[in-house]
Amino acid sequence: MSYREEDGKVVLTMSREDYELLVTLSGAGIARLRVIPEFHTEGCLMMLNRLNQGNPNYTPYQVAEKGDVPQT
Repeated sequence: MSYREEDGKVVLTMSREDYELLVTLSGAGIARLRVIPEFHTEGCLMMLNRLNQGNPNYTPYQVAEKGDVPQT
């Protein structure tokens, strides 16, 4: 894995396995923290969606509009 900065952006280079672990751990962490009302789950899901822009193998998370109540 490597880290560098270029034109004001961070460029991470990692193996596919490390990338998949990063996405899995992020999703698992978000799922566990949903029980904390102050935690902004939507922002984290949107960040994962941005991280995967251009990835044809990624299905974006659907983030509810403000005021929408999830159906159970």
